[in-house]
Amino acid sequence: MKMKRVFSSLMALGLATTLVACGGDNADDAKEKTDDKAAEETTENEETPAEGEEEAPAEGEDAAEGEENADEAAELESFDKQTSDDTLVIGAVQEFNGDFLQGWTNNSMDVKARRFLGIEGNNGYGTVVQDEGGQWINNMTVLKEEPEIVKNADGSETTTYKIKEDLKWSDGTPINADNYLFGSLLGTYPSYQLVTGSTSIGDDALLGYEAYKNGDKDTFDGLKKIDDYTFSVTVDASFLPYYEEAALRGYGPYPIHAVSDNLAVAPEGNKIVAKDGYEPTEEEKSKYIENIDTQIAKNKEDFEENNPAPADDANDDEKAAYEEAKKAHDEDIAELEARKEGDIEPTSMLIEDAMQREYNEYRINPTVTAGPYKFDSFGNNMIKMSINENYAGNFKGEKPTIPHVILQYVNKNIAIDLLENGDIDIWEAEGEGPLVDQMRAAADEGKIGGYNTFERNGYGNVTFLTDRGATKYKEVRQAIAHLMDRNNFVQSFAGGYGVVTNGMYGTSQWMYKERGADLEANPEFKKYQLNLDEANKLLDETPFTFEADGTTPWDKAKADEEFANNPDGFDYYRYDKDGNKLQVNQYGSDESPITTLISNQVPVNAKQVGMEYNVTAGSFATLLDYYYHPKDDAEYTVFNMGTGFGTPFDPWYQYNSKGSDNTTKTNDPKADEITVKLRQTNPDDKEGYLDTWEEFQMWYNDYLPEIPLYSNQYHTGYTARVKGFDINTPVWESEYQINAMSIGE
Repeated sequence: MKMKRVFSSLMALGLATTLVACGGDNADDAKEKTDDKAAEETTENEETPAEGEEEAPAEGEDAAEGEENADEAAELESFDKQTSDDTLVIGAVQEFNGDFLQGWTNNSMDVKARRFLGIEGNNGYGTVVQDEGGQWINNMTVLKEEPEIVKNADGSETTTYKIKEDLKWSDGTPINADNYLFGSLLGTYPSYQLVTGSTSIGDDALLGYEAYKNGDKDTFDGLKKIDDYTFSVTVDASFLPYYEEAALRGYGPYPIHAVSDNLAVAPEGNKIVAKDGYEPTEEEKSKYIENIDTQIAKNKEDFEENNPAPADDANDDEKAAYEEAKKAHDEDIAELEARKEGDIEPTSMLIEDAMQREYNEYRINPTVTAGPYKFDSFGNNMIKMSINENYAGNFKGEKPTIPHVILQYVNKNIAIDLLENGDIDIWEAEGEGPLVDQMRAAADEGKIGGYNTFERNGYGNVTFLTDRGATKYKEVRQAIAHLMDRNNFVQSFAGGYGVVTNGMYGTSQWMYKERGADLEANPEFKKYQLNLDEANKLLDETPFTFEADGTTPWDKAKADEEFANNPDGFDYYRYDKDGNKLQVNQYGSDESPITTLISNQVPVNAKQVGMEYNVTAGSFATLLDYYYHPKDDAEYTVFNMGTGFGTPFDPWYQYNSKGSDNTTKTNDPKADEITVKLRQTNPDDKEGYLDTWEEFQMWYNDYLPEIPLYSNQYHTGYTARVKGFDINTPVWESEYQINAMSIGE
């Protein structure tokens, strides 16, 4: 029995949270996977036959297709048009989760909204941002002068920023150095994850991170306030060298007044304090104790759910693991109970209250922003925003001119029709082949204003839990890769606008452009083509080499005969010596064509090599819950989704055994070695970085924590009234180009 120490979330409303990493601000992008903004999470469940094949419709298929087309026609006819002369309407490919801060159930559309609002990304008041080509630059709209960078004797590096004195939040409140320090202090605070349920790990690159995060010190040594408009941050020596070091220098402001009326940053800049003269009211004290009681109850509930008491016949290791987990749990409870006794410390109370307000209020209603637009409302899968009159401009000094922007979820199957009708103005990042063809044809026929295209900075994949179930065996993961015709997948989904990938890369990545050909030419770099014989050989190297009795060797000839005679009722599977069947369960989004492609192919092929492979389709939110919160005896250990690559490319977070975003549960000494080596390459050593990048890709290709499926081209279409949408790159979509765009006849 593997015990899991559970840290519960304190939520005043008792809400459960499904956590999903989402694209972050500057360096945070490297730490977090994003749910796919591409079509696989939002497209229709349909399979396209391979080239040259004819597919007979299943019974009732024609009728079903007719009903579907009728439904789409009705939806098109009844679409509630939001466009007007002063409003730009952008079609959203996914339904919104409504999380407008990083660290919760964010998807790509939530992220897009945040970037319009300047909560994150290159339109906000970050000290360092990316330009259209993805290069890091100092944001001189924010900075009064170029930052000063000093290499310290202990190997750390201190950067001093002087910001302009006329910056304002959308509500007119001035922005100062405290705003830039507060976010790091709050997000790294010891109880932040505990209280909010956020996946944010704070500023892990800074000096004093561990001591502050763990509560060993009440100051964050890497932060310093010099005056009201000058502050410094110090990157710890252990984090350096770092190949994309410029990414570590991006810091944005946090609206303190949106979450607290009584908190401030200490004069030194390294801690959060209560404002001078503040005294908590009896009502505030009572609420504080009530929140602790809620936290205690939730903590106990989580522990009992995730740490069942071992059975009487459990072995000593299982019993010891349980006692260790229980001891840690009891210590947590005792610490919480102690906080209820005696005098209440005002600052701690206010900080936890601010966390509560962030989670329960600001996260879902960000009324104070620092981007080109301010938040008006969210409802009916529609986000409404209006121009921020206090916006100082992006790094180029550009400001928006379009008064209102709406992000509106639409059925992608009618999206191009809506674009042609002028019901929406922009449809972005389309990756499904037939819809791309429709968009291009509409442009050729003059039905829309045009389209942009760019190679995707990401890929579609099948991802594993590598520490439990049958997928803990590398050979099982590799065998599954040989049960797929990935070329067919790409052709069926992306048409001629995508390619099969064999590593953790997208075709737009500069590393792939420089070394991709060399990597693909390496004879040891596996291509994982459909090959049942190879899959069978791999499975012979696993413990699953027996029939159900656990002693009789599994016989491929018997399997072939059984499958030939009774493919639907096939029941001749592989087992291990303990009688455990070789069974793999995958969970996929019910809106994903990839789910359908896999379910139509892999379970059938798997039978022929003695594997029971089951695919369950459901909501993407449910998928994420299974993926991010797996139980020790997880029902599902395989998931299909997509991943967008942030900048910098730092897979330490995903595949190092200590990585904070290691959702595949990878624990491999080689991965630990390579990921550290990659991130700590000297910024001047480009060739060394590329060498290590190749080394990492070779490891990934063999260990196979995920099966990469495809990297495709995205197409973005727009109506004739949209002007100035001339730039569209993997890091520069409508939310950034908006400052140069206009609408007219």
